[in-house]
Amino acid sequence: MIPSASERRAFTLVELLLVVAIVATIIALLLPAAFSLRQRARATACLSNLRSLGQASLAYSTDSSGWLIDARLPHGGIDQGSGQSFVNVLARLGYCDTSLIRSPLDDSPHWPTERGGDGVPVPGSIARFRQTSYGLNNHLAREYSPWAGINASLASDRLSKVADHANTVQMLLMATTGEYAGADHPHVEGWGASPSAATIASTQVAVAAASRDPASASSVSNWGFLDGHVESLPFARVYVDSQRNRLDPNVSNLFAQISSAQ
Repeated sequence: MIPSASERRAFTLVELLLVVAIVATIIALLLPAAFSLRQRARATACLSNLRSLGQASLAYSTDSSGWLIDARLPHGGIDQGSGQSFVNVLARLGYCDTSLIRSPLDDSPHWPTERGGDGVPVPGSIARFRQTSYGLNNHLAREYSPWAGINASLASDRLSKVADHANTVQMLLMATTGEYAGADHPHVEGWGASPSAATIASTQVAVAAASRDPASASSVSNWGFLDGHVESLPFARVYVDSQRNRLDPNVSNLFAQISSAQ
């Protein structure tokens, strides 16, 4: 028997509020998962960019008698030949597409407006903007090698001068804010030792680009190695101190041995 209009009952305010509360709870549970999935997708796309850049760099070195591509975008001071930065050379010579130089993880406000950025100049400059998300390990860059500063012959600027390509980082993600947001290399020799090393490094490198957490030894970012492979790794798996890291080619081949012995 169909109930009459007087017998039918509408939802009470309490019932409506209960439904709203249940829906809100479900949304609150799903949002972090959706963000996590989106972040992982961006990190994976960034790894793909990094891999392509690494392969382009290897192709350049193969065609250049083993010489490594160089860094030329300073974190301050005068232009030291930005046209010779790896981001410009690889694109100009046709080794890679310019779209690869911006990471999907990069939310820097310092990209120029014509490249989809906020047009905010890099700190300490009037009209200098970000040109790349990625940078070169300065130990492998002729212009900024700390060892070359002591003796030019000590520069690890050729494939033949690096003993362990698979354990030596070549490319990394630059910090999105601060003066290094406009550079194409960090200064690894100034990072010091744990536990403060990650914090110091984060002013130069996006050490938590993948994990999106405060800089620490466990923060995760993407790293490209000289043999062309890429990895998402905690900072402590890349750098501990000047004698235990995968950036200085003089010690990078020993990193795995030292770490496993601890």
